[in-house]
Amino acid sequence: MIKSSHSFIFLVCLLLSCNSNSESKITTSNKNTAIDTAISKLVPPPDSSKVATTATAVAQNTNNIFNNITAILCGERGKANELNYMFDTIAWSNHAKFIDSSWRRLERRRLGSMQKWGRKEFEKPNGNSKMVFYPFSGPDYLTAHAFFPDADKYVMLGLEPVGKLPDLKKFKPGDAKDYSDDFKKSLGDIFDKSYFITRKMLQDFQSQKVNGLLPVLAFFIKKSGNEILNIKYLMRYGQSKIEEVDYDHKEKDHTPFGVRIDFLQDGKQKSVYYFKYDVANKNFNDTTVFYKYLNTQTSNCITYIKSASYLLHANFMSNMKAMILKNSIAVIQDDTGIPFKYFEEGKKFNIKLYGEYSQPVSDFPYLSLQKPLQEAFHRDSLKVGKLPFHLGYHWGTRKDVIIYAQKK
Repeated sequence: MIKSSHSFIFLVCLLLSCNSNSESKITTSNKNTAIDTAISKLVPPPDSSKVATTATAVAQNTNNIFNNITAILCGERGKANELNYMFDTIAWSNHAKFIDSSWRRLERRRLGSMQKWGRKEFEKPNGNSKMVFYPFSGPDYLTAHAFFPDADKYVMLGLEPVGKLPDLKKFKPGDAKDYSDDFKKSLGDIFDKSYFITRKMLQDFQSQKVNGLLPVLAFFIKKSGNEILNIKYLMRYGQSKIEEVDYDHKEKDHTPFGVRIDFLQDGKQKSVYYFKYDVANKNFNDTTVFYKYLNTQTSNCITYIKSASYLLHANFMSNMKAMILKNSIAVIQDDTGIPFKYFEEGKKFNIKLYGEYSQPVSDFPYLSLQKPLQEAFHRDSLKVGKLPFHLGYHWGTRKDVIIYAQKK
């Protein structure tokens, strides 16, 4: 997702982490009893076995302010319940037309092929784990759901602020058009290039009417065919605890660092979690409450990584890299994720390659080809699968890579 002016984020993370011993291995400590207790008290994820049994129950669950606002953002006429009248205005009517045409173009050019191909190629991990971890994702639920539609829980993280959905009923004349214009601008890169540019999104969320990542994330969840059931925030109180609070919770001294969106997919309740957190070693180690939390949440997961600015190649991200390698039953990524050599070490993974490997894009002039990956593409050239779509930084040259590493 990140590309951010990629070098910029890479260097910022380096500066943030320069005081930490980035090459030290993750150790187990007896100092964190309080943190362990706080983690154990967290509200558990929703029971994925709960299935709505009647059409009436489903309708009652989905007629809520979160689902209705998101229906307006998705341009879904007639599905916003008491907000349906908004489509009678020029601004939201034009918005709906734009979203409809853009989404159909996205399905035709990329999304349809991704869904068909991914569900076939990743059938085994999809059957073995119902948990997807997507670090450096931003709001890109779209890709995660296309490849892993059977997951019950998606845990995503990035640098973008969480934010809020727009309070559409309080819009003044002209606000709807301004919001629509800014919202469409926020979607531009994912529609055209398949990833978000963090630097641009950070600037957009500060200067535009779109407040944080939440409106875009909820848009992708609902536009993927789901119904929003509820939204809660997650608060982190120092290194002592993480708690879920209601969406309308007000606390002057703390802002949410995460959000949980519960949604209904084919009658089954599922959840997406997003966290705004810098996972460089200085902030992410066995003394931090979020490390403890994430280590528990991502056990036996599928990890997906795309357009990640090669951050996991840096020593200051070694803790995150180690957690992914330990907790994942499969890692599916492009070349911007974990360096390929770690999948070959110890022969712990079965590896399959897709696409065409090439030099990192010009935004990363300090990086060269990964020799182990280059050699693997050459050695297994007859077995390398083709990609029927284009995804990631090489959208211009269409030299895309997917590495599928399944733990033995």
